[in-house]
Amino acid sequence: MKTRKDNLAQLCEEGYVVEPGQKFVVDDFRPGDALGVARLYYRVYGDMFPIDHVYDPQELARINAGDDLYQAVGRTDKGDIVGLYALFRNPPGRKIMEAGSWIVHPDYRTTSLGLRLARKIHNKPPEHLGLDVISGQCVCDHLTTQKLGKVVGACTCALEIEPMPPRPISEGGAYGRISLLDQFCILHDRPHDIFLPTRYADALRAICEGEGLTRTFVEDVPPQSDTVASTLVIEDASLAKLTVEAVGVDFARHLAEMERAKPDMHVYQLVLPLWRPGCSLAVEAARARGYFFGGLLPQWYDRDGLLLQKVAGTPDFDKIKLFSPQGQGLLDIIRADWQSLHAGG
Repeated sequence: MKTRKDNLAQLCEEGYVVEPGQKFVVDDFRPGDALGVARLYYRVYGDMFPIDHVYDPQELARINAGDDLYQAVGRTDKGDIVGLYALFRNPPGRKIMEAGSWIVHPDYRTTSLGLRLARKIHNKPPEHLGLDVISGQCVCDHLTTQKLGKVVGACTCALEIEPMPPRPISEGGAYGRISLLDQFCILHDRPHDIFLPTRYADALRAICEGEGLTRTFVEDVPPQSDTVASTLVIEDASLAKLTVEAVGVDFARHLAEMERAKPDMHVYQLVLPLWRPGCSLAVEAARARGYFFGGLLPQWYDRDGLLLQKVAGTPDFDKIKLFSPQGQGLLDIIRADWQSLHAGG
């Protein structure tokens, strides 16, 4: 297998140029598309994309052959790949995948390609993936991807404050760190019980009812066993995330250990399993360390999760750009919770 350095050197050396103005079709990825996909990533991102396999045609073909990655492409009559949109595994559930890598070649951005790729992914994902939900993250320094969410019928359920580092100065980096709006296309709603944390019961009820999610709200009870959790660290984004599979009596220790192992992160995130008891205990322990509301993650574990977050310094809530009333309402809840926390409430 070639190294990242080898693949980038080959892409740089060949200097391939895509002819503008070609006719194209939107189609499923084929093994013969792999080199074109690598060329597209290189054309748009240069050598800056953080995932190695996007520059490796052999790896792209191999991963696409399984169920952990699905790519839709814009393919010209000559076989050039001029657009891409993908589904990939990120949430822990097996019936949910994240949509991303929405890329269109600069010479084809005034065409219908981007919208056609999105509609193919969101309206008709491959049946073999067995999906109930498609999740996606929309940057909040502009509104383009949020408008796409409305087109594909996504619901707005969570808002991550400043998890993304600034863009390069040449691309508007003066804006600073970027917040992300979490949207979800619910292909199959799966009704289930959720244990409502007392502090956020009203907010969670409002999100479920506003987005048409069928849930039975159950009074939370204290946990009886030990915590089961895993940590994800993204150093380049200065972010650490604790995903909890089960809240235990020792939850506070797990959260403290995550922060102690990764001090000085700009953002800490916490995801709790609402379908298991103990979230009220976890919420209060997290708030004692500075965590505030983030939102609902529908069927994140194939059942619902709750997002909490902690941010260094004072977030600039006013600069967050939101397209929908639902997004603005979510920001109002989050801002109020942050303010109550820092006012000692």
